[in-house]
Formats: sequence, C-alpha cells, structure tokens
Amino acid sequence: MGTYKPGVFGPFNGRVGDVVAARWKDINVVRNRPAKSSKPATLGQLDHRSRFGLVTAFAGKVADQIAVGFRQMTGNYTPTNIMTKAMMKNAITGIYPDYKLDYASISMSKDGSLDLGKNLSVQLLAGQTVQVSWVLDTMPGKVPGLTDKVYIMLYNSDKHKVIRSADGLVRGDTPITMYVPSSFVGDEVHCWVFFASVENKDVSPTAYLGVGTVLA
Repeated sequence: MGTYKPGVFGPFNGRVGDVVAARWKDINVVRNRPAKSSKPATLGQLDHRSRFGLVTAFAGKVADQIAVGFRQMTGNYTPTNIMTKAMMKNAITGIYPDYKLDYASISMSKDGSLDLGKNLSVQLLAGQTVQVSWVLDTMPGKVPGLTDKVYIMLYNSDKHKVIRSADGLVRGDTPITMYVPSSFVGDEVHCWVFFASVENKDVSPTAYLGVGTVLA
C-alpha cells in the first residue's frame, strides 16, 4: 500500500485498472487490486468469513457510538477495527455455520477512568417505550458528573436495526425515555449505555443492561 498526492482533479476513490484508491484515516492511499483465486475456499476460510461478516455487520451499525467510546485508543487503527477484533475474540457463540453474537460480551467503549455509575437498569414499558435509568452518586465529598454525556444504544436483534439516544443527553437527565417504532412490537431489544466527559477526553466502561420484548 502506498500514498499519493491528489492532482488537479482532487483525490479519487475506487478502482482504476489494477489500482484501488481509498481514504484511510485522512490519508490518500493506493494499493494493487487483489488477484482472484480459482481455488475453492477452505473450511477454515469459510469459517473466518462467517465470523468476520457477523461482527463487521454489527460494528458498522454502531459506528457513531464507538467513534466516541474508542476515540482515545485508536492509534493506527479505526474504532471499527478495534471493536471487530474484540468481538472476534470474545463475542461469538455457536459452531459454523450457525454463529450468533454474545451481546452481553460486546463493549462500545474502552474501560476508561470515568465512573459508570450504579444501579443502571432498563425497563420496556407499554407504548413502545424504553426507559433507562441509573442512580447518581451523592456520597459525601463526591460530586456526580451531571454534565457527562450519555450514550445509549438499542439493538433490535430480530430486525437488525439500531436506535440511538438523542444528542445532548447528560448523566443528570436520568431516567431517560426512548421510543421505538411500532414495527418493533414483539421484537427483542438489547440495551447498552456508557458515559463520556464533556470533551470526550475520557469515557466509562460499557454497561450491557440486558434484553427485553417491546410492548405495544
């Protein structure tokens, strides 16, 4: 893989002949187009593709969340790279070709020093309503981070769709009420939450709050 300087027409993406151009971490890069193999894929290759496809499909749906959650540990890797690697190692169950995601093992953030809080919970209520709450720490001498941003993600594992919390929500807003589409009624929804400091310089660990069925 190499880099290039855009010409008079600016940068380009895609394939030109045997060269593929793309943009990676704000760098214009080029590489040779991979040669097609006439050999049938081995069982090991099929197994890897199945697991890799499963985790990348999920990671792509939560790209906005993990861009915050893994911002401080990316280095030469993207947040999606980091999450995909972790999920390949820890968040797949089953035997090929019947793999499934272990949702409780999926993290949307690094284990930073920001406090996650206590008594976090999710309730699925009537009217396609999901309520997420936690208890603010009011111990003497400790000031709760009321302005910490909160990031909540709901994932419909039946329809493979994501609902994210609105921008601007903070720790002091507990409880937070979210509404899901009527098409979600009867489906299972998983819930995760984490917090980030105002400037996203630090984050909390991720809490997986469980799964419930959406009520009409």
